[in-house]
Amino acid sequence: MKIKKPMTVKASPAEGTGGSAIADRFRLDPVDSGAASGGSVGKKSAAVALLFGLAALAVTVTLAVTIYKHWEFLMQA
Repeated sequence: MKIKKPMTVKASPAEGTGGSAIADRFRLDPVDSGAASGGSVGKKSAAVALLFGLAALAVTVTLAVTIYKHWEFLMQA
């Protein structure tokens, strides 16, 4: 594993004025236009999320039916 040497930043002539020196510190790196156009989710991650979503839906339906049946039981008494 290689450790990169820290970059030395040359002092800009506008550093004495203050305004543009702060803007230079927070400048974003240029984005490579040939790179991927957007983020995406992998197939395995999507499948796991779908599986857990369906499991959560099943648990929710089961609990709702159980509560409803219990309410029906209490109404008979």
